[in-house]
Amino acid sequence: MIALPSQAGIVDMFNGVTVGDPLPKNNIVFLSAPPPTTNNVQLIDFWATTCAPCRTSIPKLNALHHKYSPKGLVVIGVSEEPREAVVPFLEKVPMHYSSAVEGTASLHKALRIRALPYAIFVNRSGTIVWRGQPSEITGELIESLLTP
Repeated sequence: MIALPSQAGIVDMFNGVTVGDPLPKNNIVFLSAPPPTTNNVQLIDFWATTCAPCRTSIPKLNALHHKYSPKGLVVIGVSEEPREAVVPFLEKVPMHYSSAVEGTASLHKALRIRALPYAIFVNRSGTIVWRGQPSEITGELIESLLTP
């Protein structure tokens, strides 16, 4: 029997995120007040309104936001779609965490994100420390990243 790579491994083949690299400069546009990212661990979720697995991830990310934001986790959902597509979607499927769309310096392009959904963790120093599917994120992973 041949062992197949996990789903995150398959998606990783399409995305160019490198653990250990700094989060690239970008100018994502928040749809509400920007979250406090300084001295916090960031969970950045790349998603689209047309992506069924992305929609499935939103309740889990809402729960992670509620549980871990008091401990220093900032969850941010970033879409490449225009604001005009994202805002009506969020009225039907609310994100309780910060949502943003791409600005002129695209984070999707800088990280070579081509397959969705995809998530990264950025530590307090601004370094990418994890990449993969939102479905793979566990409480243990978050606790380990939040521990100074």
